[in-house]
Amino acid sequence: MLYIIPTDTCFWIACSFSDKNWYNRIYEVKWRDFKKPLAIMINEFSILESLLNKEQLDFLKNYHRPWTVLLKSDKLKLNFPLIKGDNSSIFPLKTEYVAFRVANNDIQKKLIDEVWAIYLTSANFSWEKETYNVSELKEIFWKYDDIKILAEKDLQNVSPSDIFEFIWETTEIKYLRKN
Repeated sequence: MLYIIPTDTCFWIACSFSDKNWYNRIYEVKWRDFKKPLAIMINEFSILESLLNKEQLDFLKNYHRPWTVLLKSDKLKLNFPLIKGDNSSIFPLKTEYVAFRVANNDIQKKLIDEVWAIYLTSANFSWEKETYNVSELKEIFWKYDDIKILAEKDLQNVSPSDIFEFIWETTEIKYLRKN
């Protein structure tokens, strides 16, 4: 099943972290280029403890805007607590970085509690702008019976998240996108 959820920026389309078929389905629905990996949303900062140091975690907890942090995928394969055994089905793409977000509302947290961590990306076709209106979501995705919209009210039009990576073990960051 695919899910559309509200985030701190726009509506996003998501699927369970543990199902490669649904991961691929997001690409089909969005007409997304398979070279562009999806972000991973987790329920709590503690999951990142094996990947980041305390200062970096505190930095993320106190960051003033919506954010997406990029982490080296080779570090993830060694330390990520959600991966067990063969991780080829969990990371369908061979990418240098993996993008992470932490759940920030009850809808996200409830979905993650039900299906484990989730893959996600903005809920729009790849050539269109982000969506903030529930009526528009229903109009866009009405024909997909494998998509469940978990949104009840419109969102404010907010600029996309800042995307960055930490430089080494410091809290100095390199922005890939800053709004």
